[in-house]
Amino acid sequence: MASPQYFGNLHFLGVARIAGQGIVVASHSYNTETDLNGVRQVLEQPNMSITPGKHYSFDVAQVMWHLISDDMGLIYIMICKTSYPQRCAHTCLEELQRTFVAKAGDKARNAKDRSLDKSCGSLLQKICQKYDNLNEIDKLASVTLKVESVKLTMQDNVDLALQNCVKLESIEKAAEDLQQQAGVFKKNANELKKRMWWKNLKMKLILGGVIIVILGVIALVIWIATKPKDE
Repeated sequence: MASPQYFGNLHFLGVARIAGQGIVVASHSYNTETDLNGVRQVLEQPNMSITPGKHYSFDVAQVMWHLISDDMGLIYIMICKTSYPQRCAHTCLEELQRTFVAKAGDKARNAKDRSLDKSCGSLLQKICQKYDNLNEIDKLASVTLKVESVKLTMQDNVDLALQNCVKLESIEKAAEDLQQQAGVFKKNANELKKRMWWKNLKMKLILGGVIIVILGVIALVIWIATKPKDE
């Protein structure tokens, strides 16, 4: 089996407890000799305050430290070159957090100093080997960013489709309301038309009756005027 290739980018991975910050429950020095007493001294600084889920980065003695903590009270530590990309360091710590919790679980809450080195040593070594090779990690990070970009684009498209769906529903409702209003208007127009027809019919009948009466009166006057007088 071929020996692993070292690139000199990543020096150390470790997991410590926030309560009693000097307790490093598991660690692995990758192709270097990292002084755990120095790690403990950094973690025991009185101004060391870490919010769970937030990444922290600072340089100590010409190397870069990256830290993240979780709700279990654990601090995940990465020491690397100062030129190591921060995005890759954050990805490394997040993978370390996921895999360590899955493997060690609640054991780390009460574990003694370095008591999990043996059980988690191979896990830490694999992560070190993976993230020491920046060429591969950058490719993976690039692919991940593209995937995330596609996911965001798809989510935006879904949101836009939902918005359009809502707008379409609003248009359909407005069309239904308009159709109902048109039906009411048509009904009212028909009723008005009937009322006007009866009104016109009544006016015609009245006018016809008046004309008939007038013609009757005229005929009566003519008849009386032309009737021969008795001698």
